[in-house]
Amino acid sequence: MPPPSPPQLPPCVVPDRDLDAASNPTTAPDQLARLAADPSGGIRSRVAANPACPPPLLARLATDHAALARRRVAANPSTPLAVLRALARDRDASVRGQVGAHPATPADALRRLGHDRAHEVRRRVATNPNTPQETLARLDAGQDSPQARAGIAAINREAAPDTQAPIASDPKREIRVRAARGATGPAEVLVRLARDPAGEVRAAVASNRAAPPEVAAQLAVDPSARVREEVALNPVTPPDLLERLARDWRTRVRRGVATNDATSPHLLARLARDWSHTVRAQVAANTATPAELLIRLARDRNQHVLLALIRNADTPDAALHAVARRPHGFRAHLTPLPGIGATKAADRVRRALEQRRPRPEAR
Repeated sequence: MPPPSPPQLPPCVVPDRDLDAASNPTTAPDQLARLAADPSGGIRSRVAANPACPPPLLARLATDHAALARRRVAANPSTPLAVLRALARDRDASVRGQVGAHPATPADALRRLGHDRAHEVRRRVATNPNTPQETLARLDAGQDSPQARAGIAAINREAAPDTQAPIASDPKREIRVRAARGATGPAEVLVRLARDPAGEVRAAVASNRAAPPEVAAQLAVDPSARVREEVALNPVTPPDLLERLARDWRTRVRRGVATNDATSPHLLARLARDWSHTVRAQVAANTATPAELLIRLARDRNQHVLLALIRNADTPDAALHAVARRPHGFRAHLTPLPGIGATKAADRVRRALEQRRPRPEAR
């Protein structure tokens, strides 16, 4: 019996080889430099995550307008210390949090991030094994709630395994949740927390990038839709699990797959035909969605999908012109929503197009 053939892309979607080249560690530096200037944020973010990306190129991507690209630079093991110091002052809290978790972040940057106004950034600093002890002590005695301070102590990587294990059975749910979100210690702790009776705790494990593959597979069939959604949103979820979750009967789970920038193009193409407009809107907003698929979504009849398409910085002008060229205006082509008539929906799309101002269409 011949082996099953790989899933085929719809005829309207052309596989983007640049996406593979941007992620491939064997790609030549000059080709990475070309891809780093690509108008697609999805391609630039993949270059930023490439461990073979040269330091000068990482320094340039650290100033990219897309927060995802800067966040990938902050997570890249090849990022120079000077770039990490600069990203520690980034305007986006998720970028600063990634710097706080980077194992090579200098101590002076970790001290600064220990004073960050965002709790998530301080939490990531607390999990970093290189964080100075005085910073950890200040975080433990800071202005956070007792539950938050207990959670910071719980997820500290320097904690001994025999002190991490009891946290998995702590009677306070908030402490178990914080431990599940940031635990990077023994796998047994996450395995135990993945069996926690509280769905909030299991969802926190599902969002943890350090969760073992067998834990992710277990949580992908969890009875709680929120837990399955967190698995779908996790950027390190294996492709086979994303494939399964893309067929989930709950809309929020499929929407999570559509939001994940690690979702493959053929899976995004399938979700672009989903019956739920919220799923299609997330495909339209995903920076990893191929340009050909964005052009196809320009024919969608739902205003939320069109608005997500217009607001996506990577949407090609061809897709914007396809929206603007609809005959007889938008009113006859938009599906009215409860409480919002077709005229009001058309006005919203028209205003968004005017704010985007695509380049004039070539004659």
